[in-house]
Amino acid sequence: MKDTLTHRQLQSLMQVSNVLNSSLDIDTIMDSIMNQTISVVDAADGGSVWLYDTKEDCLIAQRARGSFYPHIFSKIRLKPGESMTGKAFAEKKCIIYRNAKEVNEGLSNISLKNLGYLEESVPNFPFTSVMCTPILIKGEPVGVITLDSFRSSLPFTKEDVKLVKAISHQAAVALEKANLYQEKENTVGKLQRLNHVITQKNELLSRTVEIHNTLADLVLHGKGLHDILKYIHQTIGQHVLLFDEIGEVIASACDSSLSSEIHHHIKREVNHILEAKTRAVVERIINGKTHQLVLFPLGSRPLLGVLTILSEMEIGEVDITALEHACTVISLERVKEQAIYDTQQRLQGEFIHNLLSGKMDETLIQKAKHLNFDPNRNYMALVIDLNDLRYKQGDQMDGIMRHFIKMTSQIFLEISPKGMVVRNQDQIVVLLSFGAKFSSTSMMYQTKEAVRKLQKGIMEKNWSGDISIGMGRVKPGLFYVHKSLEEAMKCLQFIRSYHFENKILSYTDLGVQRLILQNSEEELRDFIQEVLGPLMDYEQNRKGDLLTTLFLFLENNQNAKLAAETLHVHPNTLNYRIKRIEEILSIDLTDSKQLLNVHLAISVYQYIKEDLNYGMQMPGLTLT
Repeated sequence: MKDTLTHRQLQSLMQVSNVLNSSLDIDTIMDSIMNQTISVVDAADGGSVWLYDTKEDCLIAQRARGSFYPHIFSKIRLKPGESMTGKAFAEKKCIIYRNAKEVNEGLSNISLKNLGYLEESVPNFPFTSVMCTPILIKGEPVGVITLDSFRSSLPFTKEDVKLVKAISHQAAVALEKANLYQEKENTVGKLQRLNHVITQKNELLSRTVEIHNTLADLVLHGKGLHDILKYIHQTIGQHVLLFDEIGEVIASACDSSLSSEIHHHIKREVNHILEAKTRAVVERIINGKTHQLVLFPLGSRPLLGVLTILSEMEIGEVDITALEHACTVISLERVKEQAIYDTQQRLQGEFIHNLLSGKMDETLIQKAKHLNFDPNRNYMALVIDLNDLRYKQGDQMDGIMRHFIKMTSQIFLEISPKGMVVRNQDQIVVLLSFGAKFSSTSMMYQTKEAVRKLQKGIMEKNWSGDISIGMGRVKPGLFYVHKSLEEAMKCLQFIRSYHFENKILSYTDLGVQRLILQNSEEELRDFIQEVLGPLMDYEQNRKGDLLTTLFLFLENNQNAKLAAETLHVHPNTLNYRIKRIEEILSIDLTDSKQLLNVHLAISVYQYIKEDLNYGMQMPGLTLT
């Protein structure tokens, strides 16, 4: 029987050797070690194969067969020298624990945590006997084969020890070959990944150089932002939008028009970038579709704007890098455009300043011709005061001013292509030029239409500030245009000084109110006192309705019936009041000269009544 058993075990060893050497996969080798070892050792009811993990400095069970729960057993972590398996590893020799007593002694130094996992994973615990055989490679342990027996009637024999030692040697050879193969595979994989990275970098570099060179050519050939964005759009195939430093679109290149909802989402993200001043890649669900937004801030101090890419797919690294290079070119183009804009504004501003002086000489005429102004055309001036905007921060104010001038230019130069829109400190001066065929009435009508269009455009912006506009009259030739500018400034003065509700005022429409602009406030108070003083004193003492009656009587063109209806009194009552007013003022309202004085006094009274210290509540009338 003994000879037969030895012969069978030798045959098994040859079979194990063939199986172990048939694969270079470590998992397959682990399965083969466990299955073949248990199958050729009669006393083994189960077993496990352990490998040493250098990072964790512990033995970890790779495979377990027999009465085990592998998912729990695999949680055990044995330090070298811990328990039976750890001891065999540390001592580099095969150790047999022949009975329950020796098994318990072998388990005496196992940690409580590992003991708990062991008892939970082995239903028939404790073992009757255990054999642990180290796997040695060049004399150093790399793992352990542990066989377990639950039958005292069938102990491990010397032949079993020899056989398991031989199997562990074969296992060591197979593991070493598998490790070498795995290292080679890892090296090949690293080389392949490195080659892929190098290929990507070359592609990135090539694409970047191509885009950079093309953009540089566009700039050298005098192409502007629209052509640059069009090229970017054609290159990456996505929507491209350029925003300025206040979040307004100044150029774009898209396959189709974008919805207002998409514009809302984009503008909100752009405003975040204008505050954060850092590049961002965000995903947003818009109209049920996922969109990627890539936003690049342009410049740093001051910020020149934001380049925005809208895509329904993820934008690759190659395109991202190329876009970063494009930002440099766009920033330079923005700086160039702003330098040209600043130069034009400075030259035009100096021209406007000289015009305001009223000293027209040959030098100024030459400047006018250089700016394409014909001295013989008809001219009209507007001055726009941006009111609350002057209190905004410097960079923001400059950005709003530039955008406002651009919008104003588009509107007014459409009706007067040879005109000019220029910043004069915190105001905008618009100089409109018309040919001889245009009448003053036609020019004024077109200008007022343009003003309404500008008002509508401003309402659509979120600049938290209103505007006041003063319009001068049409003047023949540049020699008199300073008068139109002065008239426009007077209109603004009137709006500011008398809290005029209508923030847009034409000098032509001022009518009698021009008297207010041409006389001192003291003279105006004296005039009102001379004409209306007695009546105001009378009203002050008696708190009557005579002054209100006079206002409404004149407003209704001296129509007693209409005035009575407005006052809700009987016509006889109105007639009595009118006679009483004439008595107090010592006037006759049927006298045209005296009636004119009263009209003028009441018109002026409306604008300076707060300064007259009369406590009467009067209706806000619009008498002229």
